[in-house]
Amino acid sequence: MRRSRLCALAVLGGVVAAFLTHAAAQAPMPSAVPAPATSAAPAEVPGAGHGFLIDKHVAVGLMCAACHTESPPAEQPDTAVCTNCHGNYAQIAAKTASDQPNPHDSHLGDIACTSCHQVHQASQTYCAKCHKNFNMKTP
Repeated sequence: MRRSRLCALAVLGGVVAAFLTHAAAQAPMPSAVPAPATSAAPAEVPGAGHGFLIDKHVAVGLMCAACHTESPPAEQPDTAVCTNCHGNYAQIAAKTASDQPNPHDSHLGDIACTSCHQVHQASQTYCAKCHKNFNMKTP
């Protein structure tokens, strides 16, 4: 009788071990402590790794949810999202006061940041649509 129990336990142990091995191969268990949101490599963030502004945001630890409220992101954030971190129009214009012409002190008034600054693709100089002689580099 004792031998039967030992055999049964050995078989059961083998079945459990096989199940655990198969389950681990199918769906690895998550780590006990999740990685912080800022640890994502730029290649893991959509559009990152191409030299666009998204790379600068990721480099300082900002992930998609810092700017986008919907998941997955579907639209560009409002200007208010940009000014929350970068300052209001007057503050931004003061930071670029030495640039001539100052792109943030426009005769157009306060235009959307995304008129020039693109996070997931190459930025453009909105002023250059009319002012062909402006040689501005837009980050």
